[in-house]
Amino acid sequence: MVWQAEDSLREKKLENDLGDLLKTLVAFANSVAPNDTAQIFIGERDDGSVQGVTNADNIQKSVKKEADKIYPEIYYRTEVYERDGKKCVRVDVKHNGLAPHFGGASWVRKGPTTILATPEVYQQLIELRLAKTRELRQWLGKTVSVSWSNRAHGVFGPNWGQYPCTLVEVTGYFSTFADGQRRQSEPNEWLVLGWDGSNNRLHIYVNPEMRTRPPW
Repeated sequence: MVWQAEDSLREKKLENDLGDLLKTLVAFANSVAPNDTAQIFIGERDDGSVQGVTNADNIQKSVKKEADKIYPEIYYRTEVYERDGKKCVRVDVKHNGLAPHFGGASWVRKGPTTILATPEVYQQLIELRLAKTRELRQWLGKTVSVSWSNRAHGVFGPNWGQYPCTLVEVTGYFSTFADGQRRQSEPNEWLVLGWDGSNNRLHIYVNPEMRTRPPW
């Protein structure tokens, strides 16, 4: 294991410092991005030195006990590893699309700190459970194919243009696409999702009944 400082996806804990483990598990599950992994290193100090744990099996049982209190369930796993000749336990927490998760209250990560989720954050987490929003967020920062109907100037029918765009923002209400310096936001309810097999990427159709022409 390579030493890494705490950040929004990593936290170090000692064996006698697991009182807020439930909060940390909930915060990581609510904050970790799709295709990323949040990690808790039990037995390591923030400065990178290692104390280890006296009984790794009991630590794993403690993690399970706390994780079982969380609803909806989180995706996690524990693994025993050695560093500097001492046994430690790593907990990996993955995104599972079921946020918001609760363990009584709900928490999220802000940098290296666990904080109580605000009502606004609750709403954002709930919105991300929507199937379309969840799929769109998988492509944040990536290139997608976007087609706007060409129903302008009395031309009707499935006359689609296709533009490679970067998906730069997704909320529960709209998505924003960038083509160089140009940006265009569309309501999510106007978007129909498909697949661009030629380019192996998401294909987004802007509903021709809503949009009458390409934005550029």
